[in-house]
Amino acid sequence: MSDLNRLRIPAIDADSVKVRLSPLPREGGFPPVWIEAAMSDLRDGWWQVDLASLMLSDGAYEYEFVVRRGNRWLTVPDPYAEEITRFSGYRGVLHIRSGQRVRPDFSWEGELPPHGLPQNNQLIVYELPMRWVDAGADGTHRQVGLGTFDKAIFETLERAILPLGVNCIELLPVQDSTDTLNWGYGTRFFFAPDLDMGQPFDLKLFIKRCHQRGIRVILDVVMNHARNCPLRDLAADWFFLARGDEEPDPQGHPRPSWGGDIFRYRERRGGAHHARNLHLAVAEFWIREYHIDGFRLDEFKGIDNYDFVQEFTDHAYLVHRQAFPGRPFLVVAEDSWRRAGITGPNHRGRRVVDGIWDFDFRDEVRRLVSNTLQTKWGEPSRSQRVRAMVSVQHSGRFDDLAQRVIYCTSHDIEADHEQRLFTYFLDQWAGGERGGRDEPGWAGLALQQVHSTLALTLTSAGIPMFLAGEEFADLHDTDRSDWRKKMSDPVDWARMAFGGHRELLARVRQLVHLRRGHSALQRNEVQFFGFNAGGNPGFHPSFDDNDGHRLFAYCRVGGQPIGRPDQVVVVANVGPHDFPKLWIDWPWGYSPRLQEHGSIGQPMPFVDESRAVLALAPFQVRVFST
Repeated sequence: MSDLNRLRIPAIDADSVKVRLSPLPREGGFPPVWIEAAMSDLRDGWWQVDLASLMLSDGAYEYEFVVRRGNRWLTVPDPYAEEITRFSGYRGVLHIRSGQRVRPDFSWEGELPPHGLPQNNQLIVYELPMRWVDAGADGTHRQVGLGTFDKAIFETLERAILPLGVNCIELLPVQDSTDTLNWGYGTRFFFAPDLDMGQPFDLKLFIKRCHQRGIRVILDVVMNHARNCPLRDLAADWFFLARGDEEPDPQGHPRPSWGGDIFRYRERRGGAHHARNLHLAVAEFWIREYHIDGFRLDEFKGIDNYDFVQEFTDHAYLVHRQAFPGRPFLVVAEDSWRRAGITGPNHRGRRVVDGIWDFDFRDEVRRLVSNTLQTKWGEPSRSQRVRAMVSVQHSGRFDDLAQRVIYCTSHDIEADHEQRLFTYFLDQWAGGERGGRDEPGWAGLALQQVHSTLALTLTSAGIPMFLAGEEFADLHDTDRSDWRKKMSDPVDWARMAFGGHRELLARVRQLVHLRRGHSALQRNEVQFFGFNAGGNPGFHPSFDDNDGHRLFAYCRVGGQPIGRPDQVVVVANVGPHDFPKLWIDWPWGYSPRLQEHGSIGQPMPFVDESRAVLALAPFQVRVFST
């Protein structure tokens, strides 16, 4: 019996289990005409049936299970279904050809571009919620609704993502979820794409199209909990905790449920770690069947199990190497406890995951660009914190840039300090400390701060990531009409809305293409330069003072001494002062190859031997390649 022909489910304490199937599409209305067959009791809590023995005609079938426990009958869909349908409830879908179960045909031929897929150190990650795939006329995601894989292929990918230049998409959860209209972080069927987004064929085609264009696809997976998963009715005690305090964290707090059922990871039940085995199978399935290039593990802190996550990472790598030798792969954890050590050989002699979301970078870059980076006596200075933010060698936490995903915004936008960049900066300008909403040009300054934040993210040592829409200062998580009321000058709003967004998009696009193509940005080395007075190289002498100038400069040297060609130079002003003529040390001398990326039309630096003069507007970051 082939694995596909074997329908196998757990059903604790069941007296009998049968499968019933009905041909699709339905004919003659409702209810369906069922074909029923008893399932064999394997005597270990599992039940199975050989589909080939049922001698079914060719075609598609919806199916479900009927479980009897005493006098109680329960109808349950297949938790391992690879495709689902929805007629008066959810059911699995399977396909029969010549009496055997098969998967629908899909050709991966011609999947890869000639140059292959980008390595981990080359990635620029675009976090894409499927509900935002409706692209506006200008290539921005203006519509908030229920996105489909079809729209992602023919609208978002072609009109927004490809021109932007990113080379990796992190798909927010696309496994079927009760939370489709929000973020999808409540998975119900772990092997099936969300029915509202499309069919398996559609998702495979989206991934194939991405690969053909040199874009990797990382799948965001939820392993801490499930919502309304059929396993709850079939074998709850094997797979889920009754209460979060059954597996308390190191501080004694119960594991979070996030409104769902928490997977059991520490204690064996029914002779095995069934929840662990489920997710190992999930990893293998999505790699082999959908050619996924990596995983982002949601709620690593909640899972709180190094052994299991390390096993998941090792298994995913083994499967991927067997299926796609030579292709790059990546497993990243979202750990709100910020434990960078899980990326090094610190648990059983090897890493738990390849990288983590660097929450510290997100917090620091926002504080830095808004000039709210405060320090206290005895704590690291501003300049020390900037060094740790920009480079891995100064962070003391990472050994390689691919161990940290550096980002300024993610889908977690609920808290004020997490909200979208443009809203974050607008709120600060409107808050009163900087003159309130009547200060001229504050919306334009907020747009400039968005650019500067992305410029620092794309030139610091790490895997840069940003949320869909940040490249043009999207506001669709905010009531735009509310901000129109707050704007003192409606003309300023119109200029910002219809001109500023497109201008920002064009500037960010240049930075993305620089990060994608420049080898120095794909290496670890960072050297600070430009300001040598005051004994703090790379920073203006007053940078650490409370009322000082917030000027600093660094170079991605690409493994060469500073001053050589093919390096990336960043000169930053993250304060409110204007510098029409700023003199800095300039190791490159005059170079006709010097090019600016993300410019607003200012003159290029004027070089006089080992010094250069350039203009820096308030809250501006300028990026050059030598």
